[in-house]
Amino acid sequence: MSGTGAVVAPRSGRRKRDSREPVLLRHPRNLDVVRHDWQPVLLRRRRPDTVVLLIAFLAAQFLIPARMVIGGMGAVGRPSVALGLLLVFLWLMSVFRNGQLPSGSQPIRWVVGIWVAVELVGYAVGYDRGLPVIEASAADRWIIFVLATAGIALATADGIATRKQLDTVLKALVGFTAVMAAIGALQFLRIVDLVQYIKLPGLSLNSDLIGIGARGGPEFARVASTANHYIEFGVVLALVLPIALHYAMFARPGSQRRWLWVAVGLIAAGIPFAISRSATLAVIMGMVLMATVWPWRQRYNALILGVVATAAFHVLQPGVLGTIRALFTNAEDDPSVQDRIARTDYVVNLWELRPWFGRGAGTVIPSEYILLDNQLYMTLLAGGVLGVTGLTIFFLAPYFVGRSLRLRGADQETRHLAQALAVAMPVGLMVSATFDSFSFATFVGVIAIVMGAIGALWRLDHQSPHERVLQVAAPGDKYVATPLMAFWRRNDVRRSASPSPR
Repeated sequence: MSGTGAVVAPRSGRRKRDSREPVLLRHPRNLDVVRHDWQPVLLRRRRPDTVVLLIAFLAAQFLIPARMVIGGMGAVGRPSVALGLLLVFLWLMSVFRNGQLPSGSQPIRWVVGIWVAVELVGYAVGYDRGLPVIEASAADRWIIFVLATAGIALATADGIATRKQLDTVLKALVGFTAVMAAIGALQFLRIVDLVQYIKLPGLSLNSDLIGIGARGGPEFARVASTANHYIEFGVVLALVLPIALHYAMFARPGSQRRWLWVAVGLIAAGIPFAISRSATLAVIMGMVLMATVWPWRQRYNALILGVVATAAFHVLQPGVLGTIRALFTNAEDDPSVQDRIARTDYVVNLWELRPWFGRGAGTVIPSEYILLDNQLYMTLLAGGVLGVTGLTIFFLAPYFVGRSLRLRGADQETRHLAQALAVAMPVGLMVSATFDSFSFATFVGVIAIVMGAIGALWRLDHQSPHERVLQVAAPGDKYVATPLMAFWRRNDVRRSASPSPR
C-alpha cells in the first residue's frame, strides 16, 4: 500500500503463488492448453442431451427382447432399466446444482415423488416385517425398478427443452412401436421370428424366450414380438396408437405423413395378433376417449375407417377377430377368467392381515404366494390401502394434467396431443386390473415416457403467451372440438387462434 492509501495492483494478472504450497498440489502452467491439444476428437463433441438418452432408452426397450438382461443382474437387468437409473442420477445431480432444472410449476414431479415415497415406505414396511431372503431380493429389485421408472418420467418432464424435442421423442416412441408391431406381424404370419436371432454381447437370457403361442386353435398364432408376454405386446400397441394417430393427422403432406400412416397401420394391425382381452379393452377405451375430443365429422371419419379396416383384416385373416370375440362371449367357460375370480377370496383374506401398509413393496411374488394376474390385487397385498392410493394417483393425476391442457392449450395441435397422451393413463389403470402390469418393463416404460411427456407439454405450453382459459375451436380446427364446459362457463372462454395443421 502506497503512502496515499491506494492499493497497488500486482504487475501480472496471475495470482501470486504461495511459496509454502506443496509441489504436488501446484497447478501446472498451461495445463488447460495441454488438455485441449491432446484430447481425442470424439471427446470434444457436445455431451449427449436428454433427447438422445431417451431415444436410446426407447431403442433398448423395444428392440431388445424383454428377457435379455445384463448378466448377473436378474430380471431387473434390462439395458433400458440401466438407462433409467442413469437418468435418475443425472436428474438428481441437476437438483443439487442450482438453476439446472426448469423453473415454474411441474405437477409431474409431485406425482412421481408421491409414488416413489409410497414405495419407499412399503420397502421399509417389508423389512420391518422380516423378509425371507427370496422376498428381500424381490423387494430390492422392485426399488431399483421404481427408481429407474422415476428417472425416465422426470427426465422427460424436465429435460426436454423445446416442443420440437418433445415431438422427436414421441415420434421415436411411435417408430419403435411400429417396428415391434412389424416383428410381431412377421411372427404371426409365420414368415420369420426375428427375436430368435437377436444376440447382443454382454446380454443373456434371464428365461426362455416366450416364442409363438396359440389361442383358439393351433392355426391362430399368438405373438409377443420383443415384449415379455402376449398381453404386454397388445396393450403397449394400444397405448401408443392414439399418439401415432395424432402425428399422422398433423403431419405435413409428403413422405413423412405416409410413413406415419404406415406406422398407424402396423400398430393397429398388430393389436389383434396378441389375441388378448386386455389389449382389446385397451384399444376400445383409448379410441372412445380420443373420440370425445373430435368434432362429429372426425368421429364419423374414424368410425368409417375403423369399420373398413376391421372388415379388411377379417378378410385377410379370417377367424382371428372371431377368436377375440369368443374371449368375451365365452368368458364364463374360460379357465383364466374363472381363476382370476377364484383368487378374490385369497386376496381379501391375506389383505385383512395387513390392510393399511401391506406386506412390503415388491414382496408379493408368485413363487411365494400365487400368480394373481392383477396389478391392483398385487399392490393391495404389497402396499395395502396406501399402496393402492399411490398407484391411483400415479395413473390419474397425469390424466387430469393432460385434460387441463386439452381444454386450455394454445392451439388445436397442443390440445389434441394432450388428449392423445392423457388417455394412456386411465387405460393403463384399467388394464392393471386385468394383468400384473408392473411386472412388465415395456408397459411401465411407455407409461413413464407418456407421463413425462405430459409434464413437458404442460411446462412448454405454460411458457406460451396466452391466457389459461377454455379454448373455443377456431374455424379452421378440424380435429379438436369446443369443450362442452365452454357453453357453461362463458366468462372463462377465449376463441382459439389455432394455426392450420402442420
